[in-house]
Amino acid sequence: MFSPNFTITSEINNRIVEIEKFKMLFEQANILPELAVELRHRATVESVHSSTSIEGNPLNEQEVQRVFGGNTVSAPDYAIQEVINYKNAIDWLNQSKHSHSILTEKEILNLHSLVMKKLLPDEKIGNYRSGDIYVVDEINDQEVVQYAGPDAADLKQLVTTLLKWILIQKDEAKLHPVLLAGLIHYIFVSIHPFADGNGRTTRLITFHYLKSVNYHFNDSLSLDPYYLQNREGYYTSLSRGKNFEDRMYADITPFLEFFVKGFLNSVKNLTKYVQIGKIVNISEKPLRLNQDEIQILDYVYQFKSISLEEAISVTGATRRTVQRRLSNLVRLGILMVKGKGPATQYRLLSE
Repeated sequence: MFSPNFTITSEINNRIVEIEKFKMLFEQANILPELAVELRHRATVESVHSSTSIEGNPLNEQEVQRVFGGNTVSAPDYAIQEVINYKNAIDWLNQSKHSHSILTEKEILNLHSLVMKKLLPDEKIGNYRSGDIYVVDEINDQEVVQYAGPDAADLKQLVTTLLKWILIQKDEAKLHPVLLAGLIHYIFVSIHPFADGNGRTTRLITFHYLKSVNYHFNDSLSLDPYYLQNREGYYTSLSRGKNFEDRMYADITPFLEFFVKGFLNSVKNLTKYVQIGKIVNISEKPLRLNQDEIQILDYVYQFKSISLEEAISVTGATRRTVQRRLSNLVRLGILMVKGKGPATQYRLLSE
């Protein structure tokens, strides 16, 4: 059985306390069904875009959405296939029969086959790798091995042991679900059981575990954008050793600190939308925000302001439609106008 070496620091503990507060706020919020649908869609788009981008996929969020809609985008076939595969894998995990239980070994292999469909030779899809694997970085024009995975002969036993360990930890309930999700993430990606697609499969397994223990915030939470925005920190915190044995004995507190910080950051960002969704007008009715308006607010939360041209780029909508969206957000008292003419910027009214 696994025995990860880590310390629950005051920083980790304080962030978990905050996560619990936000979770309670989210669960008590009377979110309109329309907003809930938009938030789930937004989380799916962000997860697909971010998790594939981490691995080098060139599509942006707007192009990912176009692929979802069956529209043509100018991109390599492999990039489009990666996006389709990841979306199909999320949809599969969201099926009710998978939602509240730990994945079996067979289901994990099937998950990998969904992620890597048409991207690897058939014999490597949904099967453990048959040889050695190395994570290599190019440093000063030279390839440097950063990590060597465990022997191929040990992979099946390692995965089945991990699944048994997860069930024990879940039953004992000594670890907070967010901490256990971080440990699952760390251990599975360290096993590196496949020829390719290990990172994507790991992030999906983490997503599924959080869903199984009701820490998925109604399928509205996506952790992957944080990994993408902090890619160097993500990889550095995972790099606790040059081989599997070293990683299993190493102090992995830095990764758990990174993971919990990212979880809290993602929850805070999500909760902003929930708070807006609870705003009432003079008729005491909750506001109804559409997808364009949520995308505009997402940009404003990240960059503090948005112009008309930026809003057009972000939403992909026509100029007239975007003008209506911005005017509506101003009318509802969410955004305010700064400047005039081409210099006009829209900012949060609360800032």
